[in-house]
Amino acid sequence: MRADSGAGEINFGMQVNLDSSRCQITVMETMDKEVLQVPGPTPIPEKVLQAMGSNLMYHRGEEFGRILKETLNLLRKVFGTEGDVFILSSSGRGAMEAVLVNAFSPGDKVLVLVNGRFGDIFSEIAESFDLRVETLKFPWGSPVDVWQVEDRVRKDSEIKGVLCIHCETSTGVINDIKAVGDITARYNILSVIDAVSSAGGIDLRMDEWNLDFVLTGSQKALMTPPGLGIVAVSQRGWEAVKKSSHHRFYWDLRRYKEFQDKQLTQTPFTSPVSLICGLREALRIMEEEGFDAVIKRHAAVAWEFRKNVREIGLEMFPQKDEWSSNTMSAVKCPSDIDSSIIVREMLENYHIRIASGLGELKNRVVRIGHMGTQAQSNHMRTVALALSEVLHTVKGN
Repeated sequence: MRADSGAGEINFGMQVNLDSSRCQITVMETMDKEVLQVPGPTPIPEKVLQAMGSNLMYHRGEEFGRILKETLNLLRKVFGTEGDVFILSSSGRGAMEAVLVNAFSPGDKVLVLVNGRFGDIFSEIAESFDLRVETLKFPWGSPVDVWQVEDRVRKDSEIKGVLCIHCETSTGVINDIKAVGDITARYNILSVIDAVSSAGGIDLRMDEWNLDFVLTGSQKALMTPPGLGIVAVSQRGWEAVKKSSHHRFYWDLRRYKEFQDKQLTQTPFTSPVSLICGLREALRIMEEEGFDAVIKRHAAVAWEFRKNVREIGLEMFPQKDEWSSNTMSAVKCPSDIDSSIIVREMLENYHIRIASGLGELKNRVVRIGHMGTQAQSNHMRTVALALSEVLHTVKGN
């Protein structure tokens, strides 16, 4: 596997012949390295690897201060905000905790929108911090119904915030966070958005859409290894941070803001310097292509991949194409084939690692990423063809 210095196109090290009658591939030369095709983490561009491998620098020095400041400014473009953005030493799950302990106080009531496994996880985390959690559940495979959301918020003045997953990675469904932001702004409550598998690959306009807290991780469309949680906060969000009575120290965003507002941009604790250097390089690659162009590329590649999947006789799990994410797909398996078999055959025969379903979809779907370096037409066409060949082989047995 090789990621080039541009947008990260991957050379599979294999040749394929398309048999249009079966829409399958014949492998002429097998790959000798595993290709990550899961919905995160994603393969890392060579220039990002080089940036992370440079000499380690002092996290309180001027050079790192400049790198951190540039990285935060580039992240603002990804989030579509002029407000504060913070980089935490954590996974996306840590960023979820950080938002909850800063945005709310124990006993506050929140409405969690659940249409997949990660909505359930957000609910579980909120409960662990003594928030009063109400879940509004929707069928897996469908987006949240914003009319129901507004109806619930309108009827209950105790709700302090709405928690929503942007791209529900268990189902491949994208939720309308613009509509969620409109609702929360209208009723003067907080919106909290998990954009872990969408930021950098799907349109995100935090300020324009009235979003208060948006969080993500480094390891998906941002083309950096796992280890960085990223949180953006609106001005209204800051008012909530100041009022929160949660005990917090490491996740205290007030502390992060104090350090970032210094003349020399810093973090309150020792930073994962190498990861931040890598993230800056990944964001520079995206900026060079154009952030809007990156979003359009993801959309075009995703559309073509869904088309190819349907052509080989499979269905997407989202019930409508417009509900489908542009960063990853959940593909229905034939009723007589367990998803684990397809995952195994893709890895053993083509060295392509995809993921099974989660929760109630564990054996029913395969989940395939097409974000960051994965979002290349030729690359995803090869994945679809390999999937077709695996299905033909499995059915033949």
